[in-house]
Formats: sequence, structure tokens, C-alpha cells
Amino acid sequence: MSGLTGDVSTVMLGDSLVEAWPKELSASLGAGPVANLGVGRDRIQNTLWFIEHERERLRKIKPRSVIVLVGTNNIYLDKPCGVMESYQKLFEEIRALWPNGKIYSIQILPRGEQMKGAAENIGSVNSELSRRSRELGIRTIDASNIACGRTTPCANYKSDLLHLTPSGYEALTRIARDGIGSS
Repeated sequence: MSGLTGDVSTVMLGDSLVEAWPKELSASLGAGPVANLGVGRDRIQNTLWFIEHERERLRKIKPRSVIVLVGTNNIYLDKPCGVMESYQKLFEEIRALWPNGKIYSIQILPRGEQMKGAAENIGSVNSELSRRSRELGIRTIDASNIACGRTTPCANYKSDLLHLTPSGYEALTRIARDGIGSS
């Protein structure tokens, strides 16, 4: 986080899917410098803790956009209503920290064999996120198309069927850019 300067145009928050996002691809998501603040294994609560405990340093930047991709590590541990409560608190904190930044939430990506891992919970959370996006002050981005028609193996996913390959990040970057550009 030492590289945070006032010229950061885009902040990326999330888990290992954000942390591993190739710099050359994530750089195309903003109109200026992009700060990738993803942390592997994070749940929504960890991202919230990070914001709360780094608030003074984070206030020094004034991003125009905040891209959030987190929640896959919550999906087996928390009920969908609990995941939504965590999201609501996270978005409130982001809005309080950066009131002029647009928040883009990439929905939880499909995962697992035949992309059926926790599919019911993921579908429920993603549906509720989309439904409540306006009241939450966010724009949701559905990137489920990277899941190869929900068949496995899928060239966009590594063998763990959770993390993305270079082609997966290329597809995710295109989808995110389209979602950001259409707002």
C-alpha cells in the first residue's frame, strides 16, 4: 500500500481473484493509475476490516472508480442473507471513504465441477446484488460468461476451478471494461 498516491484513478478491492489480476490487464480498467489492493483468501469481512483500519491512508487517494470482486470465500461459510449484510456494510464504508467514486461490484463468479459449486448460494447472492444495486449505490457486473458455458474443464479456470488462467483474466478484463464503460 506504500504506492498509494493522489493520482490513483481506480482502486481494486477483493480476494485472490483481484490480487492475481495481471497488472498489464488491470491497468486498462481506469483512466489513470490503478491500485490493486486484493488480498488472497479474504472474505468480505476482511476487506471491510482493511478499509476500517487503513482509513487514514486510504483517504489520501480520490479514486474515480472502485472495483470490488470479493465474496467467493464467503459463499460456503455464510448464508446468502449474511453475505448480503456484509456487502451492504462494505459498500457503505466504501461510499463513506470515497463519496465521489463509482462503485462497481463484479458478481461472484461460477466455480467448481461443471460450475455447480455453491451455485444456488451464488445465484441467490448475485440476484440480490443486482436487484439492490441502486439502493446500495453500486453497479453490478455479471462476468459469469467466463465460465465456458458452465462446463469443465474450462480454459478460463485453473485446475482448482476457482482461480483464473491468463485467458480467464483477459475475458474478465473485457467484461469489466464493458461494464464500467456502459455506466
